[in-house]
Amino acid sequence: MAKDSQNDLMALLDEPKTEDKPVRKKRGPKTVLVEEPPTMSGDPLGLIEAKTIVTETKVSSRIKSKDDIIVERYNPEVLLGLTSDDVEKRHLAGLVNVSEKGSTKTIGSIIISNVFTFFNLLIFSIVALLLATGAQFTQAVSVVIVAINTTIGIIQEINAKKMIDKLSLLSAPTAIVVRDGLEQEIGIVDVVIDDILKLSSGKQIIVDAVVREGTIEVNESLLTGESDPIVKRVGDTLYSGSFVISGSVYAQATAIGNDIYIEKLTSQAKKYKKPKSDIFRSLKLIVTTIGFFIIPIAGALYFLGLEGNYTNLIQPILVERTAGAIIGLIPSGLFLLTSVALAVGVVRLGQNNTLVQELYCIEMLARIDTLCLDKTGTITDGTMTVKSVIEYEQIPTLPLKQLVSAMLNAQNDANLTSDALYERFGNQKRIRHKAIIPFSSQRKFSAVEFDKFGTFAIGAPEFVLKDQYYTIAPEVEKQAHEGYRVLVIAKSAESITEDQKLVGKLKPVALIMIEDTIRPDAPDTIQYFKDNGVNVVVISGDNPLTVSRISQRAGILNAESYISLDGMSDKEVVRVANKYTVFGRVSPHQKKLLIESMKNNGHVVAMTGDGVNDILALREADTSIAMASGSEAARNVSHLVLMDSNFASMPKVVSEGRRVINNIQKVSKLYLTKTVFTFFLSMLVIIRGLMGYEALYPLKPSHLLIMELLVIGIPSFVIALEYNNNRITGNFLAKIIKDALPGALVVLVNALIIYALAYHLGLDVNLNAGEHSGISTLIALTATATSFMVLYSVTKPFNSRRALLFFITLSLAVFAVFLLPELLEIKPIVVINNVTSNDALTLPQNLLLIVLIYSSYPLMYVLTNLYKWLKQLAKNVVHVISDMK
Repeated sequence: MAKDSQNDLMALLDEPKTEDKPVRKKRGPKTVLVEEPPTMSGDPLGLIEAKTIVTETKVSSRIKSKDDIIVERYNPEVLLGLTSDDVEKRHLAGLVNVSEKGSTKTIGSIIISNVFTFFNLLIFSIVALLLATGAQFTQAVSVVIVAINTTIGIIQEINAKKMIDKLSLLSAPTAIVVRDGLEQEIGIVDVVIDDILKLSSGKQIIVDAVVREGTIEVNESLLTGESDPIVKRVGDTLYSGSFVISGSVYAQATAIGNDIYIEKLTSQAKKYKKPKSDIFRSLKLIVTTIGFFIIPIAGALYFLGLEGNYTNLIQPILVERTAGAIIGLIPSGLFLLTSVALAVGVVRLGQNNTLVQELYCIEMLARIDTLCLDKTGTITDGTMTVKSVIEYEQIPTLPLKQLVSAMLNAQNDANLTSDALYERFGNQKRIRHKAIIPFSSQRKFSAVEFDKFGTFAIGAPEFVLKDQYYTIAPEVEKQAHEGYRVLVIAKSAESITEDQKLVGKLKPVALIMIEDTIRPDAPDTIQYFKDNGVNVVVISGDNPLTVSRISQRAGILNAESYISLDGMSDKEVVRVANKYTVFGRVSPHQKKLLIESMKNNGHVVAMTGDGVNDILALREADTSIAMASGSEAARNVSHLVLMDSNFASMPKVVSEGRRVINNIQKVSKLYLTKTVFTFFLSMLVIIRGLMGYEALYPLKPSHLLIMELLVIGIPSFVIALEYNNNRITGNFLAKIIKDALPGALVVLVNALIIYALAYHLGLDVNLNAGEHSGISTLIALTATATSFMVLYSVTKPFNSRRALLFFITLSLAVFAVFLLPELLEIKPIVVINNVTSNDALTLPQNLLLIVLIYSSYPLMYVLTNLYKWLKQLAKNVVHVISDMK
């Protein structure tokens, strides 16, 4: 920060207090004093001007009271903060930390996004046109199915929203403010302008503020992309979206709500990064492709069907048949089913104390083949115990217990290590200190300079002693080999420099051995991932030998393969990223680099973490999982939050993801089969029309009713909610198209045979105003039969539930085809009509139907396995040729 800017800020902070001034009420412009922050180092968009002047800004749009309110801005005493009256006035004036964007979609937006989709609007338009041209209601039943499906989708998404909102409330970040001389914990939306905030390690900075007292290190990587810690002292500006690495300060809020820097930069930076969903990408491509082809195909079918008779453009029979093609092309239920399955997954995970912050991350978690763990809070339960102490030197008049106690009081830092040290050494001793270096994961040590005793550092031995480490290396390695985390306390006669560095020779005073407690359920959880083909990797800032021993105790495969990344260049880190199981002495930047390298090597990577040092890696991972008990900064950037902070919940999360994605992949075969065979039939009719033959699409919308309801609709929703824990492999779109092609090709082959034999079997003698009932009947029945064969392949292997589902739907379909036409003569009001022709098929036509249905499954089996057989044949030929040589 420029010197002049600092002077201006200090002048602002030293303004006389005005809390005793009366509130002035008057009519006219509503104004408030606002401080404009200085330019931030690394401001990528140049959004902040280099000003620290006090200006008047109109805020009439933010004042909520009926009367005009003048809010007096002032700099409250750090230990007193704002008064209750000040807070109330700021609330009335709207000067609270509320931004325009909510955390989740509103119920209204959910309803709109589900109802007004491209395909829904298309179907509604088609149904309106059908009814307008006098079509029977049986041709418009598809709109009822769409309405039911859409309603189910809306209900499920609203349930998921409620679950997310409920859990989000439990994990919502809070702020500690000083008001009326007392520290209070409040929601971040209740922070007002000029509030005094207390910020400590692990806290995310939620408003722009200026430091009033203390020193901290912050990471602004979410804003600038640079991970180097930045020291902030009195007068420096803190930016929302950055987070505290170490130290603690009191800071005054200078910008809130939509005025904070990060809102101007991007709201994405302070939240999670959207996962790269293969399903989302595939569905989007399907929508785009069908949307591109559907209008040209419909237009070609309609105008070829007119056969040059352009004097009468509106022909009901053509409207019906073209509508049948369009409805057949739309896999609308597929998108609904995907949303419902994911929404149900969100609700189920919520019931298991897992907050899902991004719907499609369920898919990415199901696809993972590498799980990166941070040792603390995942393998271990987050508690530590000091097991032993080795003293090398005694400080006169300052026993080790008092020395550690004084260092803890000077640092005033709350973390797992300090908790263990408090438990062993207490916090009774206080000694006046001149300077401190707060602990950070980058430095891996902290230091205090006392008035009479000199400078003392505590932390990882390699980082504290550096070139003097060799003097205690054997003992450190011995203790690390036992699985202990080793800290060294070292003394220097030199003072801490202004840029917070240790100088001079450091001598070891004592070694402190700390033991992590392994979670009781960690071995079983890790065994689950081993059994399911997921490679577990441990990334930690601790000594690699210690981490390796703990990992071995937890049952991690190849945990004896470890390496220290201390001092490694980025290129060296990339080179070893995929060669080891345990990585120790890892900096936050190196964590991110390891994740990035694993992804570049073709792995789908999940990362768990709970600390500020995990932020960069969490954002880089395909799926990020945070512990609710960890830092709020880690929770804010993660896709999933384990609300019970229990690593043992991970198998449930992965299993739920696999259930959702595997089942969506299975039932997509049903939807895409109908879409693909409709496309093939449409192209067949168009080609026939261009060749001069009659070009009438054979299927009405009513011909698809059995298929839509009994083959696709009901079974897909039942199957989508079944248990399925198989590992996800392959590309989603390529797999579902490959699975859908055989059934679609069978329908096409059957249609070609029917058209070829139509004249000989008298199928076209029933043409009445262009309506060929015989051809339509045979194609509708063979297509429906083939769809049931596709359903059979999807439900295999049968269990009691799937067998019951298949045979009930098949029985209903047989009833609709063979018995319902007879019942219609008695009860003509029955809804399902036109399933078959009103005219009975002749014996030759029935024989053709039996032959086509009988041969469809063997043909589909051949087409399904043809690629695999050809690939194996080619492989065998290559082997034979190589043997001959």
